[in-house]
Amino acid sequence: MKNIVFILLYCFMCQLTIAQKIDIENAPRNPIGFKHKKEHFFLRGDIYSSAGKIFDKKGNLTFNYGIRYYYDTNGRITGNNYNDTLEYDSRGNKTKFKYKNGSTSIYKFNANDLLVYEKSSYGDEKTYTYDTKNRLIKTSIKKKGKLSQKRLFTYSKKGDSLIVDMAYTYTNGRRGFTAKSYYINGFLVKEIVESGTYRYIVKTDAKGNKIDFYDADRADAKHFETLNRYFSDANKPVKIEYGYYKMSERKTAKKTSTIYVNGKRSTEIAVSKGVKPNERVIYDGLTETYYTIQNIIPESHTIDTRIPVKNILSKGNPYMNYAYDGKFINYVHGYNKVKSRDFAFLGPHMIDYRIDKILGRTYIIRNYKNIKDQKVKQMELFSADTASILYIRELKKENFFIVDKGKHIDYKKARFEYLTNGDPVIFVDEKPKYVLTGFRMAEDGKVRIGKRYNGELGSDYKKTKTNTTSKLDCIEGDCMEGWGKIKVGEIITKATFKNGAIDGLAYISYPEGGFYHGQYKNNRREGFGYYKWSSGNIYIGNWKDGKQHGLGYTMSKELQITSAGRFENGKLVEKQGADYKSGKTNGNCLGNCNDGFGKYTYNNGDKYWGFFKHGQRTGVGTYVWSNKSAFTGTYTENGKRNGYGMYTYVDKSVFKGMFVNDKIDGLGSMKYSKTGNLVFGVFNNKGAKVKDYQ
Repeated sequence: MKNIVFILLYCFMCQLTIAQKIDIENAPRNPIGFKHKKEHFFLRGDIYSSAGKIFDKKGNLTFNYGIRYYYDTNGRITGNNYNDTLEYDSRGNKTKFKYKNGSTSIYKFNANDLLVYEKSSYGDEKTYTYDTKNRLIKTSIKKKGKLSQKRLFTYSKKGDSLIVDMAYTYTNGRRGFTAKSYYINGFLVKEIVESGTYRYIVKTDAKGNKIDFYDADRADAKHFETLNRYFSDANKPVKIEYGYYKMSERKTAKKTSTIYVNGKRSTEIAVSKGVKPNERVIYDGLTETYYTIQNIIPESHTIDTRIPVKNILSKGNPYMNYAYDGKFINYVHGYNKVKSRDFAFLGPHMIDYRIDKILGRTYIIRNYKNIKDQKVKQMELFSADTASILYIRELKKENFFIVDKGKHIDYKKARFEYLTNGDPVIFVDEKPKYVLTGFRMAEDGKVRIGKRYNGELGSDYKKTKTNTTSKLDCIEGDCMEGWGKIKVGEIITKATFKNGAIDGLAYISYPEGGFYHGQYKNNRREGFGYYKWSSGNIYIGNWKDGKQHGLGYTMSKELQITSAGRFENGKLVEKQGADYKSGKTNGNCLGNCNDGFGKYTYNNGDKYWGFFKHGQRTGVGTYVWSNKSAFTGTYTENGKRNGYGMYTYVDKSVFKGMFVNDKIDGLGSMKYSKTGNLVFGVFNNKGAKVKDYQ
């Protein structure tokens, strides 16, 4: 085990799908935990919006009456504008929802991804039981730990109708009741309760989604209409009108402005104040189109007023800067409603930092000053990093400017020192506050993201000289465009260089036995890498912008695995090594050799440690043959070596570099055990160097 090195597949990311099982037609009473997929709302097809809810093309809920949700590439919620948080299990089920105020909801699921338990922070508990057809048959409700209510469900069919019989009982002496509900295609069409029998008419559109619902037996029945819009409607003609409605039928009710789409009232189209007097700005997210309508004076309009919305301001962008007569408004998804915001200029670029509730996001309008006469300017999301430390470098004047959350720092109180990699550390009032990352490679006039200072200078920074650059000493090879060797203090780096920056592969030796070998991009650990601290602890896995990010695991100095799973921004956010650490076995497998992290021993004596998917070596792992040769590196889903890896031959020669389709192929280094020679370059699929790095 001591000679085994694990390497992660830096490009591997498991695409998650909706985990909780949904069966609208056969199990309409089944409970759902936290709703944030179109299926959770019984919606079908390529839905864009329905009843005030907006979805993306993957069916993720992105907006729900003021709450905006943000997702990662796997369809998991990363946050919302209220700073609520979610936790997931390994299959993608939502196991915990925590509100900003601290109240929580806990969810548990069975092996069939059905909700079996939920508990709120107020002490309410619900336990769910299902039959062999995955239909809810029993709900037990506890209040503060004591059983309060039981609900029993039985199912039958009559024609096209699914009939659900319900019986409610209470433990506090309250009289129970029974009811019978009829469903067709998941919609309630009839119910029989103690007060009588009620029949309902449900009308659906071509996609099978409800557009109208009302009591079938009342001539004056109130209609509950729903406007559904679909992504496939984006290029179809649409009639948008600005008008009014009343929230109630009382004569004293005031008219409220609204938008009508093809004659139906819409709740997902944004209406905001414009920059001109009596102007309204309308945003249709389906087509990402901003419109303007002029001379809106509600006092001169009636409840039946309808004003066509046709004048386009911007199309194809959810963000917009709109200026007129020295004033401007920046719109995000049609709104400018934020708790706080700050504007600043970095060179010609406008920086808009805003806090929606408590979620900080930074927007940019590039070359704003150069296009200042345009009334509409394109705005884009620059960073979702709440810290929002931005800077710009002027190469000709050797100046730089910094914006912290939309505000310039006080340059009169600032000075700077350089790190050995060329990044300046900015002091304000003699306290180190910022690091301008990637400064050496910063292009003229380009806005870049910095970060807050985190001890990069060490505890003795006051002894360093001010405003001096530490030179990188190239002691061997080509440290501008090729293989080279540099020395900074006691740190020795052998790497590939591009435009004078470490870019490609790097093999770095740190003082006191620490080292890193793996991939680099623009002087930052990026991709796969193996990092050993001077303490002896080890991280093996993916990196992004210098931080642990992606699949990876850690080991102690005794080479015992201490954690495994998915990292984000330096933190383990999804644990996958529990079965391995606990010693769980299944046949030849220790851990989880189906979808997780484990060790598998083959009948011929070969062994594999690492990540699995669908029972196949996938992502990252180490394979040791019975002849003691070994490979540590990246695997694709077909179980073949592809990407960066390290192969140790029987004679102990070692290749570190790129593999394609199970064979060495590309950039790397080879150390020959017999001669001790270390060779860098491009290698063919037979392990022979064919040319120098270019």
